[in-house]
Parts: sequence; C-alpha cells; structure tokens
Amino acid sequence: MNVDTLNNIVGHSLLITRKPVPLRNEVIERLRSAICKQLLPQGSRLIERQLCEMLGVSRTLVREALRQLEAEGLVTIMPNRGPSVAVLDRETAKGIYEVRAVLEALAAELFVERATEEDRQRLQVAFAAGKRAFERGDIAGSLDEWVRFYDALFAGARNESIAVTLWPLMGRIYMLRARSLSMPDRRAASMKEMEAIMEAILCRDPARAWETSRRHVRNAAVYALKSFDQETLRPAKPTSGRARGTAKVKAGGEKRARKNGKDAGSAS
Repeated sequence: MNVDTLNNIVGHSLLITRKPVPLRNEVIERLRSAICKQLLPQGSRLIERQLCEMLGVSRTLVREALRQLEAEGLVTIMPNRGPSVAVLDRETAKGIYEVRAVLEALAAELFVERATEEDRQRLQVAFAAGKRAFERGDIAGSLDEWVRFYDALFAGARNESIAVTLWPLMGRIYMLRARSLSMPDRRAASMKEMEAIMEAILCRDPARAWETSRRHVRNAAVYALKSFDQETLRPAKPTSGRARGTAKVKAGGEKRARKNGKDAGSAS
C-alpha cells in the first residue's frame, strides 16, 4: 500500500494532542485502535515517515510502538520490507479462542467467588453500556464497551495471571469479535449469551458462570472460524471477456506453432 492510499484511509485522525499520559503509550494505543478497527487494513504496509506525520511524534516513538504491536501479533516486521499490518489466519484464531474459552470461564467463576460489591457494580455498568450500544445498532461502540466489561471481569477475578496472559491477545480478540458478529444470526445469540453470563454472576453461581462463559466463547469461535472458511471457499473472480479472448489467441498461436514444428520435422 503506497503513501497516498494510506493517507486516504487514515487521514489525520491519529494525530495526538498532548495528554497527561506517557506519550509512548498513547502512540501504541492509537496505532492499536487503527489496526483493530481496520482503519489500517490487514496486510497494508506501515511507512514510518507517514505514521510520524499522522501521529505528530518522532520516528523513535513510532518504532517503539511498532515493536510493541509486533509482540501483540498485530504487526509483522520483515527484513528489507519493513513493517506491515499482520494478517490474522484461521489457525491463529482457533488457538486464541481455545485459550479464551478456558481463561474467561475461569475469570467468571473467580469473579463470583472473589468480587466485591464495587466490582459487581462496575461490571453491571459496563454490561449495561454494552447492551445499550448493541440495541441501538452501534456494533463498534458495543465492541468498545465489551472491552470495558472484560476489564472489570478480570479485575474482580483477582487473578493477575489471567489478565497478563490475555492482554497481548486483546487486539486480535477485538478483531475476532467483530468478525464473529459480522456473521448472520450471531448478534442476537451473542447478546443472549452475555445476558446468561451476567445472570449467573449476579446469582453468584460459580459453576454456571464458568459454563455460560465457556459456551459463549465456543459459540463465537464457530461463527468466526466459519467466516475464515467462507473466505477460503469464495470463488475466484470470473475472467473478463477481453482476458478470455487474449487467452484464446495465445492458445491458438501455440497450437499453430506446434503444428508447424511437426510439419517441419516431417519435411526433414
């Protein structure tokens, strides 16, 4: 992807205004968000000079951010080619869902057992915000709210290892949620599953919290992986009439050449 195309896609929406947070973290978050929301599409080249201009920061900060996003699996840095947005494949997605199914189920179970009243209120607020965004058809907004929901869930589980393990996967988890929810019939079912998780937590039933959470991730995996399969099975674009004509001319020329060669061989 050339510089002009990248500029048209992203514009200057990434430009950072100074805030009382570490600038390096802000650069990472802006680029992570642009990749997860596919403002920077999978496979597109990331030109450092262009990113510096769009973000309004130094090349050093951009490089540090790209290295962090490479560790998260969102960026690929190839020798002699430079960085590009990583392409998420089916096998990687399958592995992520397998890890999520176990750790998110464990987080739900531990939340029931360990969360404070303040933790439960925070979780309810995040859940209500996600549901409102979903009901008004704001899928991008609901995805952002579900990130906050899971932040609250992991915090209330009081197990740092869960969050530490899942954090490097969060960007790709966001992308997979969007992919799963893009499939027909998945949105309504997903919301019902989230309601079942919330009900189990509020009823303080750890076994049901575990099971509903695990079932939700497994169901999401089915739809997301199906979307990869559909991409694989998608038929190739039909050859244009002009291209077919060119192919026929070429084939005809080759046929005549073989005939002439045969005749010449007989004459000799």
